[in-house]
Amino acid sequence: MAAIGLLEVEFILPTSQSLKDKRRVLRSIKDHLAGKFNVSVAEVGYQEKLGRCQLAVVSIAAERLVVEKRLREVEDRIESHTEISVIDRQVQWL
Repeated sequence: MAAIGLLEVEFILPTSQSLKDKRRVLRSIKDHLAGKFNVSVAEVGYQEKLGRCQLAVVSIAAERLVVEKRLREVEDRIESHTEISVIDRQVQWL
């Protein structure tokens, strides 16, 4: 049976001066994560709020350990991004 993991990460973007700035940062993060880790990424919360964002990242694999490792790496990559500050994270298994 396949393992499906959902990582939700909420963060602030303290330097964004406009929604255009926010979307530029988010596009960079989403494109990088999707390309590097082969995951699906979507902005799921605070779309019209300037300094805040919630991303959902989904990964699927044959083994849960593979998904756990991948989501940890994704979380580490998000947290290392210099233009954001993570304030909450949550993993769910589907």
